[in-house]
Amino acid sequence: MSSVKNYSFFYFQSFLFVICVICLFNVTISQMLTSELENRPAADAEEVANRTYVQEQSALQQKIFKNYNRKLRPLRNQSLPLQVYMHIYLMHFAVDSSQQTITLNGHIYMTWLDEMAVWDSAEFNNIRSTMAKQWELWQPDLRVANSVSGVNQYFEISKRSHASLNSVNPTTTKVEIYPTFSVRIGCHFDYSNYPNDIQKCAMRLYTTNVMSEVELVIYYDLSPSVMLGWGKQAAKRHISDWELLLVTSNLSYYRNRKYVDERPLSGWRAQSTWSLILVWIEIKRNSNLFWVALALPCFVSTLLNVFSFLIPLPEHSIMIVIANFFLQNVFIRDAIKALPPVIEDSAPRIVRYVNCLLVLTVIALLVHISSMKIVGRKYKVQALPYAERIRPILKYMSLEKEEDVDRDFDTLTTFRNICAAIYVLVILCLCFIFII
Repeated sequence: MSSVKNYSFFYFQSFLFVICVICLFNVTISQMLTSELENRPAADAEEVANRTYVQEQSALQQKIFKNYNRKLRPLRNQSLPLQVYMHIYLMHFAVDSSQQTITLNGHIYMTWLDEMAVWDSAEFNNIRSTMAKQWELWQPDLRVANSVSGVNQYFEISKRSHASLNSVNPTTTKVEIYPTFSVRIGCHFDYSNYPNDIQKCAMRLYTTNVMSEVELVIYYDLSPSVMLGWGKQAAKRHISDWELLLVTSNLSYYRNRKYVDERPLSGWRAQSTWSLILVWIEIKRNSNLFWVALALPCFVSTLLNVFSFLIPLPEHSIMIVIANFFLQNVFIRDAIKALPPVIEDSAPRIVRYVNCLLVLTVIALLVHISSMKIVGRKYKVQALPYAERIRPILKYMSLEKEEDVDRDFDTLTTFRNICAAIYVLVILCLCFIFII
């Protein structure tokens, strides 16, 4: 038992000795640091003690932009091209069918290597990243080739955002910017398949520098990102009457007034070539009320024309057809005015059907007027007072027989039945061609 107590006491003494050594070491270090501060001038000691993050960043940016010229490409060798990598984030789109334009909103991610805005991180407390104002740096002058804004397109891509600078090494810095854009581009729409038409349009981004100076490159060949909603609406693809089907991008090159897909291989061709990034937007119309608001009135108008042939008296048929004219002018024509415009010969099928329906309504009216003339002419001869006086002469000339009246009505019924059958056949053909 005494030996165990001796061992325990020995371990306790060893533990106390280690604690004392650590405390003495800390006191010595603190005294050394204090002595260093005491040996420095009072101004330096105060600066070290009171230096803040903002002051460090300010000193860093003063070093970066001291001799920086934002009008020159940030390359030490100005004969080399600068590659700018781009990625598009689409946040919203709006379609104007009458003007054939699409308004796109979103962000453009751009990054490149800057050899002028550099610093040595070892001299600035190992700071490797900082923020700067976008307009303080060189940046590619982006334009939209098919913008409909004219001179106002200068404001379509923001130049008032911030830039992120990440030091790769003391001679190279990676620059990243995220400018917003709101671009209105012109497109060529085809409405012949309305309301199931699919439109495809491209936003053509280019820089004013030729390819030997600045070359646009798609960031890791990634397709543009679509973010029309957040959270539960992250999968949102519908805006107004349109559904976003696909967003893609590809590189193109403009030289000698032509767009080509082959990248120029020689330097002298690159001096007269511009690189473009084409962002393709594919959308589909989603008109759920088409059948109720437009197709159904057309069918009702068509049925009125067909039913007019089933009424015995032509006078009533004429009244129905005239009422049908008012139906077409009041309801259908107003709905047609709201449809997209006719581009060349690609009119919507429903518009062509309505035009044919108007012609068929006129034909139906002429058929009923002809039927009324046939009945009216025979009735007029039999109702004249002097008909009895000339009856022997008419019989002698075989112009009147007892069965003439019945025969005329049978002929009229047959004539109208044939017209009705032909009319229904034409209507079915038009429905199959223009609507279905």
